[in-house]
Amino acid sequence: MKPRIGNEIDAAMTRCQSRWINAVIIALVVILRTPTLLPSMYTSDEGYYGTIANDILDGGAVYHTAVDTKPPGMYYIYAGVFRVAGRNNLFAVHLLAIFVVVATALVLRRIGARVADDWAGAWSGIGYAVFVHAFWPGDTLGANSEIFASLPLSLSVLAFLQGQRKPALGLMFLSGALVGVATLIRQPSAVILGAMLACLAYGWLIPRTQSLGRVLAAGSSVVTGFIAVIAALAWYYQWQGNLHDAYLWAWAFAIRYVEFETTFLYVLKRLVTVHLAVMLAWGLLWYFGIRQVIETLRTFRRKRAVPNEQVLLILWLVLSYLAIFIGWRFPGHYHLAVLPPLSILAGQAFSRFVAEARRFPRSRWRWTRAGIIGAAALPAIGFLTVAFATRVEDLDFLPIVQHIVKETTPNDRIFVWGSSPQLYSFSGRRMATRFVSCTHLVGAYADRPREVKDRAESVIPGSWEMFRGDWEAHPPALIVDLSTVVPDWTTHPMTRYPVLRAYLPGYRVEAVINGGTIYRRL
Repeated sequence: MKPRIGNEIDAAMTRCQSRWINAVIIALVVILRTPTLLPSMYTSDEGYYGTIANDILDGGAVYHTAVDTKPPGMYYIYAGVFRVAGRNNLFAVHLLAIFVVVATALVLRRIGARVADDWAGAWSGIGYAVFVHAFWPGDTLGANSEIFASLPLSLSVLAFLQGQRKPALGLMFLSGALVGVATLIRQPSAVILGAMLACLAYGWLIPRTQSLGRVLAAGSSVVTGFIAVIAALAWYYQWQGNLHDAYLWAWAFAIRYVEFETTFLYVLKRLVTVHLAVMLAWGLLWYFGIRQVIETLRTFRRKRAVPNEQVLLILWLVLSYLAIFIGWRFPGHYHLAVLPPLSILAGQAFSRFVAEARRFPRSRWRWTRAGIIGAAALPAIGFLTVAFATRVEDLDFLPIVQHIVKETTPNDRIFVWGSSPQLYSFSGRRMATRFVSCTHLVGAYADRPREVKDRAESVIPGSWEMFRGDWEAHPPALIVDLSTVVPDWTTHPMTRYPVLRAYLPGYRVEAVINGGTIYRRL
C-alpha cells in the first residue's frame, strides 16, 4: 500500500474528481496553445523540421540532401504528418503537439499518483499543463523537440517504475527503448539512462531492496532497449547509404556546434536575461519542487531509506537541469526538458501543502490560495497574451513566399542566404543546396556573441565544397538574400564569400520585398 501524507480523506480522490482533473488538464493545454490553432509559426525550428520533412517526401536522404545538427526524430514526425495531412500543414502539426502535451501531462499525473497519491499526481499533471506554456511563445508554443521528447521520456520513467515493482525485464527493455526514441528526438534525453542505472545501483547499495543479480539484469535490459532503437536506425541509414553523414551531422558536427566559442560576459547576460527569467516565471513550481527535494534529503540524513522512485525523480531533475548548460547559451526552450521531473516533485510537495493549508484559519487560506493562483496564472496568461499579440508579426515572411510561389514552378529550386528555412517549407520549393540554414557555412549561430558570429568561421569542415557541388548540380532559379534585412546577417553579405560571389554575375535583382533582395538567374 502506498504511503500517504496527511489523512486518508485528503489523499483519496473520487472517480468523478479524477475525470474532472483530466478535463482540467485537457482544457488548460488547449486554451494555452490556442494561438497555434491560428495561422502561426512561433519558432524557426518549425521551418527546419518542415523543410527537411518535405525533402524526405521528395525522396531525399536526411543528412545528405538536407542537413542540420538535430537528431532525425522530429524530421520524421513532421514528414509523417505532412504525408497524411498535406505538405507544410503546420495546423496538423500543432494539433499533434496539443495531443502530445496533454498525453505527457496525463502520464506525469500517473507517475505522481504512483510515487505518492492521487492528488499529488493531479497537481503534477496540472502543473506541467500550465508551466510548459509559461514563457515566451517562441520557446513554448513551437512544435519542437523538447515538447515531443518529453512524452517518450515520461513513458520510459513510468515503464521503469512499473518494471521495478513487478519485476519485469520486458518493461525495463521498453523503458530503455523509449529513452532511445526520445534521444532520436533530442540528444540530451539520453541523460535519463544515467538516472535509471544510478537508481538501480542505489536500490542494491542502500536500502538493499534489490539483489545484485536483479540490478544487473534490469540495467542490462534498459541499456539493451536503448541500443536496440539506436542500432535499428543505424542499420536503416547503413542500408540507405548515409550512415556516415548521419554520424557527422547528428553527432560530430553537433558537438562542434555546442562547443562553439562564447564569452564570459555573454554567458552572464544569458544567465540573467533567459535562465533567471525562466526560473522566475516558473517560481511556484520551483519552490515546491525544491521543497520536495529538501524533504527527501532530510529523510536520507535521518538514515532512513528513501524510496527508489524519489531517487530517480531527483536524479532526473538534476541531470535535465545540468543539460541546460550545454553550449552555455541557455535557450528558453532548453528549460522545457526540466519540467516533467520538476512537475512530479512539486506535485508531491504541493499536495501535502494543500492538505496542511486547509487547516489554516479561513482568511489566511483565502489569501494563500489567491497568491498561489496568481503565481500560476499570471505568467501563463501573460505569455498567452503575448502570443496573440505577436502572431501576425511572426508571419511577416509570407509576402516573400508568395513571390517565390508566383515566380517559380514546383520543379524549380531556390536558395535562401540567411537562416529562414520557412521560406523553403512554405513555398514548397526544394533547396538548391543541402544547407537548410547558411549558419553552418558562416558560423552565425543564434544565441552566440555578436563578435563571434561576425568572424565568418564555419565549424563544419568542407562545408563550402559541399555547397559548390550542390549548386553546380542544381543551380537555383531564385536567390533570396536576407543579409540586407536580418540584423545578425548584415555583416555577412554574399560578396564576402568567394564561392558564392563567383555565382552572382549569373543573376539579376528581380525584387525587394520587406527588405529582402530577390535575384533571378539570367
